[in-house]
Amino acid sequence: MSKVDTGAVRELGAAAGEAISIFMLHPETSQETLDAGYPDPFAGYFVGRGGVLGDTTAETVNAVFAVFEPNVVQLCWRNGLAVRDAAGSAKVYWDQCADFGRRHLAGVAGLERLAELGEKVIAAAPEPGLPLYAGWRAMPLADDAPARAFQVMFVLRELRAAVHFCALTLSGVTPVEAHLLHKGPEYAAFMGWQPPYPEGAEAKRERYNEVEDQTNRRMGEIIGAALTSDEADELARLSTATLAAMKAPGSAPAE
Repeated sequence: MSKVDTGAVRELGAAAGEAISIFMLHPETSQETLDAGYPDPFAGYFVGRGGVLGDTTAETVNAVFAVFEPNVVQLCWRNGLAVRDAAGSAKVYWDQCADFGRRHLAGVAGLERLAELGEKVIAAAPEPGLPLYAGWRAMPLADDAPARAFQVMFVLRELRAAVHFCALTLSGVTPVEAHLLHKGPEYAAFMGWQPPYPEGAEAKRERYNEVEDQTNRRMGEIIGAALTSDEADELARLSTATLAAMKAPGSAPAE
């Protein structure tokens, strides 16, 4: 196992996380979701992202997603399934991800190498205790470089998120406390949690910081089992460069 620099682990996590968040919240994705027949973007998101779990219950989806207000999950899962079943919704979402990469990453350098290195990590990472990651890992990747690289970033994001949720659950920091500590009450509200918020979250700041450290330590072990230290640094750099290219002025398709 290689000793992977913590900075590379953090850089990869941040780049993949931001890139996929842009896709998830982008107006293009929202419009495609509406065009696919879903009543609102959140219904498409929950049944699309959670669709790899199969025809399950909202309670199970809530347990796996870990950080949303449960009533929001219940409503959105039900509304999404009314349009298309779980497997079909997952395919719609996966195709949206591929198409987003095609639109926003066409011509970006290093995508083939990003996919190659990222796929090594995905192939080596364990599945036990990480059900959402396991579901997305099983989805077939696109053949073209922009779509494939972006889908690989998506799966890497799901891997880190799943590891993070395990650490968060064990820490005793509740989801709403984590949101308050991470980005504040506005973000907690965005995730469905409404005030009044619990008092005392700040007292768990040290625990929350340890969750982040545990997540990065474990991700370092997972990446180090698949890549050399130099390859891990390269994957982090390529992911950051891909994110920067995606955010650059003029990278978005013309209206």
